[in-house]
Amino acid sequence: MITKETYVKSWVIRLIILNISVFIVQVLFSMLITGDEGASLSDVLTYYLGLRPVLVIEQYYVWQLISYMFLHGGFFHIFLNMYALLIFGMPVEQAWGSRRFMIYYFFTGIGAGLTILIINTYLGGVNYITPTIGASGAVFGLLLAFGMLFPDAEILIFFLIPMRAKFLVILYGGLELYSLIASGGQSPISHTGHLGGILFGIIFFLIIRKRGITFKSKIIRARLNREIDRKAKPVSTNLSDEHTLEGILRKVKSAGPASLTDDEYQYLRYMEIMSQDVYDMCPEDDFDPDDEYCKKCKNIEACLLRKIKNYL
Repeated sequence: MITKETYVKSWVIRLIILNISVFIVQVLFSMLITGDEGASLSDVLTYYLGLRPVLVIEQYYVWQLISYMFLHGGFFHIFLNMYALLIFGMPVEQAWGSRRFMIYYFFTGIGAGLTILIINTYLGGVNYITPTIGASGAVFGLLLAFGMLFPDAEILIFFLIPMRAKFLVILYGGLELYSLIASGGQSPISHTGHLGGILFGIIFFLIIRKRGITFKSKIIRARLNREIDRKAKPVSTNLSDEHTLEGILRKVKSAGPASLTDDEYQYLRYMEIMSQDVYDMCPEDDFDPDDEYCKKCKNIEACLLRKIKNYL
């Protein structure tokens, strides 16, 4: 469930605010002219922070592999990227937690930057000196993550045409590959960066494939079974689940997330699915697993799970 508290703590929202803030600075700087050649301060900002292969390789401006993600070339550029970041990023962050989400976001964003660096250096010519800006690489990585985690979720293309997420990933990936080949790498749109974001997203999933990635078919099945159980008998606290979660909480607090086994990760993913429809949880700061009032609450499993995720 996405609540007001979720929005306040969400790194997706913080990333959007940061990108918009930088864009406002770009717009203000574009009004200020500097130097004999009449370049705006926005051009200077792009020169030092945009991803320009010649500067990364010859001048060691390696920070550009990160900084390029926070610059944008116009209103529609940032609007489309931030809109995609919101609709794909929020569910992924909810499913993974903020820590893994941020690792993935920068992994795919920097990976897209590396792809741009390698391909544009290989192509040479104007590609070698032209800057690339925008969060599109990381956004395409989030598109892949959304498609992997929620393959059967329906997305409205152009707000009209419904399409399942897994097919949307294939469609966009195919279009980007075709556009890259058809343009010979000379398009003003960084198809290379988009494909790089998808490529490094796949690499990320291959790395963590043993860490409890859950697909939508399992979620649907779990929710259906839960609804059947609800109708068959009154809701009651499962002491076995409660004790298991308490044990995992003690373990992860004392030894860290690396101490958890794959079975425990799978169990946490299952419990996360079963707790997705819990709406009346107390504020996180009020929860105490040893408090008698909390022990009698029907939502103690969801609260324990929320507490555990803070350590992952």
